[in-house]
Amino acid sequence: MKVFCFGNEFLENDSLAKEIADELVIDDVEFIKCDSPDEIFLEEGRIVILDVVEGIDDVMLIEDINKLSDDGISSLHDFDLRYFLKLKDKIGQIDNIKIIGIPMKGDKEELKKKIEEKIEKMKK
Repeated sequence: MKVFCFGNEFLENDSLAKEIADELVIDDVEFIKCDSPDEIFLEEGRIVILDVVEGIDDVMLIEDINKLSDDGISSLHDFDLRYFLKLKDKIGQIDNIKIIGIPMKGDKEELKKKIEEKIEKMKK
């Protein structure tokens, strides 16, 4: 399984996903740190993303990309990524997308445990 990790390591409130990706080791999971949506351009089928989500207090799983803008969930800070994912979905290049959203701040060790739990459930 590939997990595409987004964020900006130069912004304190947007760097946590990539920091955690550097520290997580999960069997059969490859964490790919991305700077641009282009890095998932050739991916088809199932896409798993790890990113910071503004306005949440706990790790959450977003399975409907329409919720990224339609009902108040503000995620994937870059409009480009949200737009890119919706476009890939519309043209049928995504069968299944899961976004593991993490809060902008929190205890890193606790967040890592919760992320691991979400990923292990997805692997089954």
